Amino acid sequence: MTKELALRITLSLAGAFIVFTGVNIGLGGMATLGLMGSRDFFAVTDGAAFHVQDSHVRFLGGLWLGVGLIFLASAMRLQALKPTLLVCCTLVFVGGLARFSAMQFDVLFGPRLIGSLAAELLGMPALYIWILATKPHAK
Repeated sequence: MTKELALRITLSLAGAFIVFTGVNIGLGGMATLGLMGSRDFFAVTDGAAFHVQDSHVRFLGGLWLGVGLIFLASAMRLQALKPTLLVCCTLVFVGGLARFSAMQFDVLFGPRLIGSLAAELLGMPALYIWILATKPHAK
């Protein structure tokens, strides 16, 4: 298997997972569609405020879905989408850093988030370097 094929497979798998989670949040809002677990983790005490925040979360889920679609498209059109893909990797890394703003380190480094955090802060820079090193085919 060539390095480029391995990269394309990695982009396809990452893109599929990002699309899956984007659909879960984008279409399900704060409660999600329940595709990754229970939906009963909070109670709404202010319906009007909830609907505003839920709309914001759906928007962010839609953006995340879009990132996943870019990853998937990049698996097929790597060189054409390379700059966009590099920006997406950077944005995911910045999102990972933003998690620290909650100052909930027991949660952040706990078993439910450590995989995501590792993908964001370690995987994305590694993927960025891998994408950057991929040269176009000679025609």
